[in-house]
Amino acid sequence: MLTSDPIPNDGAFPQDDAAVNAILRSGATGAVVLAGLATAIVVAIWFVFYLLVFLPRAIAS
Repeated sequence: MLTSDPIPNDGAFPQDDAAVNAILRSGATGAVVLAGLATAIVVAIWFVFYLLVFLPRAIAS
């Protein structure tokens, strides 16, 4: 099996560690917003379908 030796973290690039920590602290807000928006669109489409298809059929029958 081919493996590589891990790169030792000797503190040569501390600004990279700080940048990575800042990114991780901010979290996945974009993904959460996108998922929420997609969910809201699906729920809105379901309500429109319900109001325009199911209710008129229930009233007509």
